[in-house]
Amino acid sequence: MAETAILYDASKCTACKGCQIACKQWNQLPAPLTAEEYEFTKSYQGPLDLDPDTWLLMTFSEVSMDIGVEWNFMRHACFHCTDAACEMACPVGAISHKDNGAVVIDQDKCIGCQYCVNNCPFSIPRAKVIGGTDYAKSFKCWQCFDRTSADKDPACVTACPTDALEYGDRAEMVAKAKARVDTLKEQGFDKAEIYGENEVGGMHTIIVAHRGLEAHGLIRDPKVPVATSLLDLAKPLSAVGVGVVVGALGFSFAMGSKYKRGEHSYDEKTDTWTIGEVE
Repeated sequence: MAETAILYDASKCTACKGCQIACKQWNQLPAPLTAEEYEFTKSYQGPLDLDPDTWLLMTFSEVSMDIGVEWNFMRHACFHCTDAACEMACPVGAISHKDNGAVVIDQDKCIGCQYCVNNCPFSIPRAKVIGGTDYAKSFKCWQCFDRTSADKDPACVTACPTDALEYGDRAEMVAKAKARVDTLKEQGFDKAEIYGENEVGGMHTIIVAHRGLEAHGLIRDPKVPVATSLLDLAKPLSAVGVGVVVGALGFSFAMGSKYKRGEHSYDEKTDTWTIGEVE
């Protein structure tokens, strides 16, 4: 499977939330069903942040201008990093890369440690307790791998009415993003730039930020936490350590199985031990 990516062009986005709803529908993610369950926030953005049942969120950033309000929209979801901190931090291999670059959590392997939640520089994975238990699992966008592995676009891409979202070969998406940035600069968007080409080893979500990274809430030059990198490096050492312990225990058992203890007895009257010979 070729390396692929989603291209999000913020300059074409109207924040209609079609992608957000499509994500919910395709992945069968629950949402509040009555008005009483919603919290009024005075914002067009809803909910205010990602959660275990919201894997894609359109964010709204309002900036007051002399001529009115400037809207800076952003598609907030997993970036599917090549150097994925969540994958590095996972101690049980529940997070992995697919051949096309998508970073996927296997809930059957997830033990609820939430290391991925605490180590992602973008605060993407979210955990929730599975119904009726005290057992938590982590969730995030998986780039609709069930669809892409069947040669279909992710659900969010199919729902976009303005072509702000595209999906395809990663190199092609990067080239399109660069060409779009050049066009935007010609149109007066001096701060326009691309995001995701090289960040964190290269992402599989490429962003065209026409008003600059910060205006769209993007972290400039994100880094994998040092502790996460050390944790990743320690995994093979841990495996070696476990192997050594298991080997030592096996050797001890083997040696002990060949040893036969002699018969010992104690005489209370004489307060003496009689030690039999060892066979």
